[in-house]
Amino acid sequence: AWLAGRAEQLAPLVAAHPAIAEIAYPDRVRALFASGRHAQAAWTLLFYALWYQAHIVGAKVDGDVLEVLDNE
Repeated sequence: AWLAGRAEQLAPLVAAHPAIAEIAYPDRVRALFASGRHAQAAWTLLFYALWYQAHIVGAKVDGDVLEVLDNE
């Protein structure tokens, strides 16, 4: 339910994330979030993007998920 409620906001951020764009087509990532199906795949992409921000980029990850992803 949490993911579904934020899918419209998360989809473009996850799709545009450099780590995700390297492994998936951005339009398919957006479609995945919009469909509401395959929630496990959407969660996996979301958490990979967040992990990448924290551990590869070294970005501050305190706060809202949307802020962390939008702070590239």
